[in-house]
Amino acid sequence: MIRLSPQIDLSLNCPSCQTSLVPHNWIHTGMRVVFENRCFNCKLEFYSEAPINSGLFYPGMLDAKTGKRIDKLPFDNWYLNGLVSAFKYRSGEDIGIKVIENKKLGSKPVLLLNTVDATYGHALYELFNASYYLDKKEFDLVIIVQKNLAWLVPDGAAQVWIADISFGKAQNWLSGMDRAVKPLLKGCNEIFVCKSFVQADSTDFDIQDYARIAPFPLEEWDGRLSKPVVTFIWRTDRFWRKILPGIINNRFTRKIFPGLINHLSNYFQFRWILRFSRAIKKEIPEIDFAIAGMDERKPSIPDWITDLRYPTHNDDTARQQLKRYADSHLVLGCNGSSLLLPGCLAGSVIDIVPGDQWAVSAGTFPFRLTSIGDMHYRYVLLPQEITIKRLVSIVVSILRDRSYVELQTSPPWRDHNSQLKPYAWSEQRVRAFNVSNNFSSGKGLITIPKSADA
Repeated sequence: MIRLSPQIDLSLNCPSCQTSLVPHNWIHTGMRVVFENRCFNCKLEFYSEAPINSGLFYPGMLDAKTGKRIDKLPFDNWYLNGLVSAFKYRSGEDIGIKVIENKKLGSKPVLLLNTVDATYGHALYELFNASYYLDKKEFDLVIIVQKNLAWLVPDGAAQVWIADISFGKAQNWLSGMDRAVKPLLKGCNEIFVCKSFVQADSTDFDIQDYARIAPFPLEEWDGRLSKPVVTFIWRTDRFWRKILPGIINNRFTRKIFPGLINHLSNYFQFRWILRFSRAIKKEIPEIDFAIAGMDERKPSIPDWITDLRYPTHNDDTARQQLKRYADSHLVLGCNGSSLLLPGCLAGSVIDIVPGDQWAVSAGTFPFRLTSIGDMHYRYVLLPQEITIKRLVSIVVSILRDRSYVELQTSPPWRDHNSQLKPYAWSEQRVRAFNVSNNFSSGKGLITIPKSADA
């Protein structure tokens, strides 16, 4: 936590002369909290981003007159460049805030948890920090959230402030947000901002507090394999391979015929997903398969596939999708396709990753903690070069062979003190073998086909 009032409890050095100083004001710009600084030694005036959320990694500094970066960070990236751009295009428009008042502020120090972000996944993870701060009963917690995530806010906060800021607008420097927030804190003597993480640790929160639904029961994995549930999350601007050849889809054609290129790309991408769905059904005849995501329900899909595509966010349809994820053995999609909630709720996740996004994807799984071996098996990163045939085989293996993997990696099977009966291991291996009867692709892991016995 960082104290904002009655005085800012943060010391930093002037980037010009290195004089130690304390910021004299704080500004809520929407996505960011920034401090106003004035160095009395060299007369430099500058803004510094508060070390919270992404600012923990990238606490940029801007010259107040020129807007140029003057921090000592040795790199540029999208976030630091975003700070420069936000300052350059500051907006004075009013920002509406809806206040849900569970109690009046002022009797306790106030904690501000800012979850406003330009990226849905970041905002969601920042919201998950609420669990940690709700346990601090000596404070009144205020959760600041955008409209599209308000339905996920957990119970227990003193107040919830719902900001009318779209994800696309959140990256801007919104002076109206500061004008809206400050009056709501009138009469509060002590104010702190939460030093929240962009990716809250999986052990810090219970997804049921947010989704109001229980996740997939891992203990019922095999029992539900008579009808395995698999969900593909579809997003038109996130796909695992290039569908159109470069002679058709290039920077010139996208500039001249943007609508046509998008239409053709989406059409052939969706045909690719339908090819995958038919291939997976061939291997798992009783599969319960669904396609979810934010999109129009065009083109139509076969009747045996559940269609959970919706063109815009709606709380009720979002809850339908959550229920589907919690019923799913496996959810898969391409990196950036809103896999965080499915990761919290589904039994397993496959993330298909563009090559230059590997490190980003590896750090974004919200793990449901089991044994290390089982977690590695249930959360999978695959490269964008993956073929339909190979993807199908991996999906089948995750569904079919998890029990065998647990036998090799998880308690009680690797616990010397488990006191299991002498033949418990072999009996479990037989059970793991028998689940393969739900699949068309042969028996379970490392089983030798009869044709190879000779």
